[in-house]
Amino acid sequence: MKISIEWLNDFIDTGDLERLAEDLTLSGSEVEEIERPFEKIKGVFSAKVVERKIHPNADNLIVCKVDDGKGLHTIITSDKTVSEGDLIAFGSCLNASDVNGHIVESLEIRGIKTDGMAFSLQELGLEAHSEGIFKFEKPVEIGIDVKKLLELEQIVFELEITPNRPDCLSHIGIARELSAVRRSSFKIPKPSIDFHKGDFPVFIETDKCLRYMALKISGVTVKDSPLWLKRRLSSVGLRAINNVTDITNYVMMEFGHPVHAFDLEKINSRIVVKDAKGGEKFVALNSKEYTLNGGETLITDGENVLALGGIMGGKYSGISQETKDILIEIATFDPVNTRKTSRKINLSTDASYRFERGVDPNDTLDVAKRIAEMVISISGGKVDGFVDVYPTVIKPKKIFISSEKLSSYMSFTPDENEVEEIFDYLGIKTSRKDNGWECIIPTFRQDINQDVDLVEEFARIHGLDTIPSVMSMPFVKGESNPWWEFKNKLRILSTSCGYFENVNYSFSNPKVEGLFGDTFKSGIKLLNPVSPEMSLMRSSLIFNLIDSLSYNIKHQENDVKFFEIGKTFEEKEEERIAFATTGAVSPFDYTDKRSQDLLIFKGEIESIFKNIHIDFEFSNENMAGFENGRCGRISLNGKKVGIIGQINRKVNEFFDVDTPIYVAELKIEEIFKNLRPFRYESYSQYPSSFKDLSMFVKKGEIKAEDIIKTARDSSKYVQDVRVVDLYTGKGVPQNSYSITIRVTYNSVEKTLSDQEIDSAFSKLMELIESKTGITLRKVR
Repeated sequence: MKISIEWLNDFIDTGDLERLAEDLTLSGSEVEEIERPFEKIKGVFSAKVVERKIHPNADNLIVCKVDDGKGLHTIITSDKTVSEGDLIAFGSCLNASDVNGHIVESLEIRGIKTDGMAFSLQELGLEAHSEGIFKFEKPVEIGIDVKKLLELEQIVFELEITPNRPDCLSHIGIARELSAVRRSSFKIPKPSIDFHKGDFPVFIETDKCLRYMALKISGVTVKDSPLWLKRRLSSVGLRAINNVTDITNYVMMEFGHPVHAFDLEKINSRIVVKDAKGGEKFVALNSKEYTLNGGETLITDGENVLALGGIMGGKYSGISQETKDILIEIATFDPVNTRKTSRKINLSTDASYRFERGVDPNDTLDVAKRIAEMVISISGGKVDGFVDVYPTVIKPKKIFISSEKLSSYMSFTPDENEVEEIFDYLGIKTSRKDNGWECIIPTFRQDINQDVDLVEEFARIHGLDTIPSVMSMPFVKGESNPWWEFKNKLRILSTSCGYFENVNYSFSNPKVEGLFGDTFKSGIKLLNPVSPEMSLMRSSLIFNLIDSLSYNIKHQENDVKFFEIGKTFEEKEEERIAFATTGAVSPFDYTDKRSQDLLIFKGEIESIFKNIHIDFEFSNENMAGFENGRCGRISLNGKKVGIIGQINRKVNEFFDVDTPIYVAELKIEEIFKNLRPFRYESYSQYPSSFKDLSMFVKKGEIKAEDIIKTARDSSKYVQDVRVVDLYTGKGVPQNSYSITIRVTYNSVEKTLSDQEIDSAFSKLMELIESKTGITLRKVR
């Protein structure tokens, strides 16, 4: 929301800019940026045309000599209305630039060289399109900066207005806020004009139009707006169109109530507000045609659609240069329906922005008087009456706030006079009761619905920084929550392995989900998504983790390790933990040249969960979205709890990543159910012994983990089993590999004899040889 300081000064003395920005921010309307919309205009001065000639080599061009007080300059223009003696805005080639910062350049046109140019209002940022150069209507001294003459030294605040404060989407609303913060008065326009009721028929046939006033004005002259009006609209980002349309935009920015003007001759003698049935065609002022779905609010003349209520007027009923009689619409539309309509047809306007948040229906008459006064003073004409249809009058709410509750929340006892003063400046009328105040809430404050809202209003105007800090309740000891402790433990263990936590939206892109086929169940489709890329409730955490990983790589962070704990949404909500990694294993260790691969990644996952005494089983299984042979399922006690693998090339290309990506996802609720108290055993005081066993294993027929499990179960004396060598090459049968395992024997009761170790090892060899496809290679 842009607020012009010059405009704001009409209602309240703004004073020092720094203090003004601070006051607005502390009141809740944060100043995001301070702009000077015309600051790029430089080196443009008033100048006089002292000579005018037709270009000798082009009949449609005019060559002029202009005097800017420093000398004579040559310009060439196609504006044939230029005459000797005209006062214009001139910029030389030395240092002049327009509103967009474009530098004036010297040009040679048909053999004549220019050393400057005459500026139009378009180049000065005051019009969207200009037919000719700008000429001063009144005498001015030459050589004066045009920004000074046209008062273009404007300052504009860009404010962030929260959705619950539509009353602040106007200059009067912001003035009211400043008035309360500074405890000073502010002025609201009080037009002296008065008008009578007319007989123009208006019918409301929908509950989505809360109030509709039609104001008839005849005999207007549609022309360009005066410069001051163009300047103010341009400063807040609105383009000047014509005086009638510009006035409607001006009043909208002043009061925050959108207004629309129709050409009365293009209306079939009445207004009917009704719901669209669906299938109707509507051509808006932007010349685009929209097909309506049904349920939209239409402004019609009983036959033709004139406007889409709360959003935009129609092209064929709009104001033109030929318009003589106008009908002004000052209406209030349902916020929810306006928002739905805007989303459905993908059309957002300044009007819909305000109607979506809520417009005060009870300022309609004030707005009507203001617009009538401006139209008559700028465009001429006279008011022929108005019609006001207000089916159900919306009355101010009454809310009681007790002094005890206010004191409790504020941690001190506020002065009663200050409470009443603050509420009065905010437009809230109060009447003191025995133990508090009964407050009448104005209808422009639709966000105040209960007594705690009044507490908040007092607190922010009194000053949040002045409220004393006190302990609101005695210290109590919290109870242990095993589930939260478990998740926090996972966070600590994941970060200790170098993983950074992500917190992503719970939505996902259907295109990404499609890349993984049936690996994940389809996410829940949203009826009203924020965007097409966020139209599903995520069925996996992996989608957004890869997106975050891709974003980092595109910003030169090539070594990435992310994890996230969050909910997924399939048939039910389920909490999971997911990991994603790519790049170097140890990016800060220059001696470690390894890049992430599937086995290293798998080891990191195992390491994290071994710290909570969880041992997973891994099994190969090809899945959509993953590289075949490099992915699989993770199981716990025979039940599948997750997946792990390398993302395939198609997914990499979608995210524009050219390095291997490894991901894993686990159901932590299922893991939590399998947590068991850890039992510590005494460490053996006796020496251990190990034996190595090598064997030939046919590829793809048996897993190393099966061999390890067989070895562990072969004797009660087996303390540890691990793979110490894997070899393929000379001496190894085709389609086989040689694997060497080291078996460590130990007892907590005694030193094992050679006979006991040999006996246990012999039993192991018998078990290994009984496995199909395994041939012992050597024993050491």
